[in-house]
Amino acid sequence: MFDVTVIGGGPAGSVCAARLAALGRRVVVLERDHHPRFHLGESLLPCSMPVLEAIGVLDEVRARFLVKRGARFVDGADDARSVRYAFAEAFRARWDHAFEVPRDDFDALLFRRAASCGAEVREGWEATRVVRGGAHGAGDARPTAVEARAPDGATHRLETRFVVDATGRDALFAHDARDVARIPHLDRTALYTQVRGAWRDAGEREGDIQIVVFGAAEERGWFWLIPFADGRTSVGAVVSSAWIRSRRATLGGGDDTAGALFDLAVRSSPTVARMLAGAARLFAPRAAADFSFRVRRIRGDGWLALGDATGFIDPLFSTGAHLAMHGALRAADAIDHALRDDDASGAPFEAWEREMRAGAELFVGAVQAFYAGDLVSYLFAEPQHPFLRRAITSLLSGDVFDQDARWIGEVRSRFPARP
Repeated sequence: MFDVTVIGGGPAGSVCAARLAALGRRVVVLERDHHPRFHLGESLLPCSMPVLEAIGVLDEVRARFLVKRGARFVDGADDARSVRYAFAEAFRARWDHAFEVPRDDFDALLFRRAASCGAEVREGWEATRVVRGGAHGAGDARPTAVEARAPDGATHRLETRFVVDATGRDALFAHDARDVARIPHLDRTALYTQVRGAWRDAGEREGDIQIVVFGAAEERGWFWLIPFADGRTSVGAVVSSAWIRSRRATLGGGDDTAGALFDLAVRSSPTVARMLAGAARLFAPRAAADFSFRVRRIRGDGWLALGDATGFIDPLFSTGAHLAMHGALRAADAIDHALRDDDASGAPFEAWEREMRAGAELFVGAVQAFYAGDLVSYLFAEPQHPFLRRAITSLLSGDVFDQDARWIGEVRSRFPARP
């Protein structure tokens, strides 16, 4: 009998398991793949640093990965038009930096940390079924066990008191319940690769993420350039469906559609073309389409969802890993409290859900405003209003969970999330 079965060994699952194990809970993590494995979302936010500190990995992260002290927005047609947001200028800048992390290495580090905290971690184990009901009387539908396929193909039944869905975009519970909905106005595709030899800033700005904005109206898009300590750079273009449709017609078929579209995106931005001049690609460009979605129900009797299994927001603000890790740490404390009180119903997690949804919806509204053009005018405004500049910096830092903060109310009123 496990206290908690965590399905998925990404940042959300690993942080939750590490915390619960450190609290004395018997936890098992079922990870379908084997670490290290590739994943997007390599740029961390300063407000995730307390999570890394809480589970005891911050020193190792600092030793292995490149420090990130800000985010720079650049005009895709004219790199002389740019603005940098230094995290030290945020309203509550307890942390003035984060890190740029190749996710294969970072996720493996968190997974191993969960094990060193006392969690039982199993790679190559795929959860195939969540067994529900019977343990608490007629009509009870809470999880009582998880059936999983081991690497040798055998199926095992793991009895459990609580289940955490940290399955990422697979969103096991949500898809089973047909509980997934796309986020309006965020129908986008990411075209991405990694390169060696790309331009990067120097000195303390070397680790800055570069966000290059190009196009206008319904074809507005952006590039990310995320530098790593070993000289690699993650590069991606996020483009609209309208942009894809209009360019695909010019390609004339072929097998490497993602690569051809990536090349067209680079050619549409002289700024990015200069940044990538002479850079060598480490793998052919790939595509991830229609990746922004909401999940209507993220908790229930005996279970909750974490990270991308609760929904995914366009990566403009590098929110994926941040929401996953912050939510996981807070959820672990709530789970421990619920198990201690022998109350694994949904009620103890109401405050956790309110906090997570409020933070996520703040990001949704800002991203929607970016594509609509409203936020872009604020990003590049000359001169910038000091309060709004610090509000944008705080948003970029990930400080979105203090709902009483004045700047959060201002951002929400200017850029409300559209349902």
